Amino acid sequence: MDTSALFKISYGLYVVGVKTENGLGGCIVDAVGQVAANDNPHIMLACMKTSYTHECIQKTGECTLSVLAADTNPFVIANFGFQSGRDTEKWANVPHTMKDGLPFLNNACAYFRLRVVNSLESHTHTMFICEVSDAENGKNPAKPLIYNEYQVTMKAAANEAFQKFKENGEPPKNLTKWRCPLCGYIYEGEIPFEELPDTWRCPLCGVGKELFEKSA
Repeated sequence: MDTSALFKISYGLYVVGVKTENGLGGCIVDAVGQVAANDNPHIMLACMKTSYTHECIQKTGECTLSVLAADTNPFVIANFGFQSGRDTEKWANVPHTMKDGLPFLNNACAYFRLRVVNSLESHTHTMFICEVSDAENGKNPAKPLIYNEYQVTMKAAANEAFQKFKENGEPPKNLTKWRCPLCGYIYEGEIPFEELPDTWRCPLCGVGKELFEKSA
């Protein structure tokens, strides 16, 4: 069986935020969907049973969900997806905001606060059915990041960003901004790229990195 075929199923990418016994935790998830109408919205969130985030959701019954944008720095994905919250304070590495005791990413397209009302078990994941207790659109104008786009255009850059992080012991801090001369979009995420990845595309008009210009 060619499991890469599963990459063609359309998902977004999201960062879950949770409370832990000693602080905050979180992870990357992709299996998320709305399962009830807007007058009483509910969201389905599937989380791997072996993750620390799963353990925390079960204990507290609540979490946040930050919708990743297409211009998300690959380090954000590496930070939340390539290491365990059992021994790493992931949120200390990224710009974030606290609201009612839970974190969400500053550069997200949108964020949700969720309360677990039911769950369904599979052999690898728990599907949490959550009531949406709060929802806001973010300030980021970019479209949401799609899982297949991450696999094709960003996964290698995420691996590279994680290796640099492990070598240097700190997240990237370069303040360079990048501007698309065609549509005027400016990448100004709070963990900016030192150099744009070869697979970078403008999240608004789709042009490649070769047209982007450094912006003061």
